Amino acid sequence: MIDALSIAGSALAAQTISLAVTADNVANVTTPGFTAKQAQLVAMNPGVAVGAIIDTGQSVDLADQMINLILAKTAYEAAAAFSAPPIR
Repeated sequence: MIDALSIAGSALAAQTISLAVTADNVANVTTPGFTAKQAQLVAMNPGVAVGAIIDTGQSVDLADQMINLILAKTAYEAAAAFSAPPIR
């Protein structure tokens, strides 16, 4: 059970960083010369982590950022639901 909680905790931490990167991209959409960043997730044993935050070299596309937001939100909710105690 501890490994499962460790995996869920690492997923929560990784998705928190991913959401922060997306928020930074959206906040800087009108900043001249700003290019979109992306969190690269890497599999760990056990769990997942952010291996690097890379510069895509492309301008910020708000549609892509919304997709990233939805994916990170869904993954975060799944990890949070898994790590929460069951409701009785």
